[in-house]
Amino acid sequence: MKAYKSSAIQPQMFQFVDMDELVPKKHILRQLNEALDFSIVHDWVAPLYTERTGRPAADPERMVRLMLLSYLFNHSERELYQLLPMHGGYLWFCGLDFESVLRPDPSRPSLPDRTTLVKTRKLWRKHGIFDTLMKHVVDQCIAAGLVQPDVDAGVDGSQVRANASIHSLKEITLAPVESIEDYLARMARQDEQPEGDAADSDDDRRPPAPPTRTERRLEDEATHEDFHGKTFSNKTYRSVTDPDARLYKKSNGQEAHLRYLVHHVTDVKSGVILSTQASIASGTAERETSLQQLAAIRFAHPQIRIRTLSADKAYGTTDYLQALFEQGIIPLVSLRNLALEDVPTWKRQTNDPKKQRKRLAKIREIQIRNKAKQIQLKGSYRHLQKLRTRCEHVFAESKVAHGLGRARSRGLDCMQEQALLTAIVQNLKKLCRFKKKRPQTGISACPKPKSVMMEAVSDLLISALVGLFSSFFMPKRRIQLT
Repeated sequence: MKAYKSSAIQPQMFQFVDMDELVPKKHILRQLNEALDFSIVHDWVAPLYTERTGRPAADPERMVRLMLLSYLFNHSERELYQLLPMHGGYLWFCGLDFESVLRPDPSRPSLPDRTTLVKTRKLWRKHGIFDTLMKHVVDQCIAAGLVQPDVDAGVDGSQVRANASIHSLKEITLAPVESIEDYLARMARQDEQPEGDAADSDDDRRPPAPPTRTERRLEDEATHEDFHGKTFSNKTYRSVTDPDARLYKKSNGQEAHLRYLVHHVTDVKSGVILSTQASIASGTAERETSLQQLAAIRFAHPQIRIRTLSADKAYGTTDYLQALFEQGIIPLVSLRNLALEDVPTWKRQTNDPKKQRKRLAKIREIQIRNKAKQIQLKGSYRHLQKLRTRCEHVFAESKVAHGLGRARSRGLDCMQEQALLTAIVQNLKKLCRFKKKRPQTGISACPKPKSVMMEAVSDLLISALVGLFSSFFMPKRRIQLT
């Protein structure tokens, strides 16, 4: 039977809606709400606010939930506030309902203003709240058993387009150097000038005149300047819009743009991001930043130990391999040439200390490279090297699903904030999936990490017990046999 043509829908005047029933049982927001206790944020931000003076601040737990929503579904803050009044799942996750948005009541929880969210985000970024949240999320992944105590990590970096146009590049002009005599003469002239004249010259309250047609035309030409045939360098040019962004490209066939670099240290088995760091784009930033991240992980998460580190060919320098060996990490770096090098020998000895140091340094470099090549040739860690591609999968997910392909704001601090919140969201998604599959796992079921010292002590104890056993029982056995 054909359906009748319906007229305009007349909704009911009074509707009773349970916000909990609007969210499906297996939705990511419900899993996220159960995976992490967001009330701990109150303890982190307590030193930033006074107890008695000033007006009450917005609920920090609700602020964190709003920020996570923005990055989880790749919404800008302005877009998120447009979607909140008509999205019941978002409101439920923030502890709100439709009445709190349509008819806010001061006595009930309400949605904070968007400018409040922006100012809170700047305050927390300044005091390292996002770093604390990242550390807490990684600790939760370790406690749940998602990250094992002995970690096989991978390191990689990716480019992020800056929120600035190529037309914002301006040549760096150095201020003219003023001699001491000229400076003293200028100060003397200012002292001799009457106070009334100085006040009249400084106090010019007339509004600026609007730009003329010629000035507007010149401004448009400067905005759409033709750059063909010009050579740009980071030493001579800087972006006026974002001074921290740098011209960068990874390959010869790639076009140079204003970019940042974001570096991840990832557990290749679980895909959890252990550390993330944004840096100014340069040729050595990947190696320098990754060493800083490895040192920071040892202090931030002492319950885990990085056993191996997988990396691509860009990390195959001798200094980087030596730094990994000194930290007790096995480098699984893709080297360009796996042929072992011969240790050089010299026909003549030298007593010059400078030459001796150079010879020893050269021998040491060859020994380090040969040691890394022997690890590659042995093939015992080949299965871990294949898992290194998960680092690239993490970057692909962050760019496609969470907006890391382009910077949201301007400045290195804002880029670091975006990298941290994106990594937090990705780790929470993996934690939700893991808890859904294995709800009974916990830190009690995980073996404790074995340190090098503990392994040495255990070996000594075992050898001592074996020696004691042999010395105590073997003589008696010989006497019985004789």
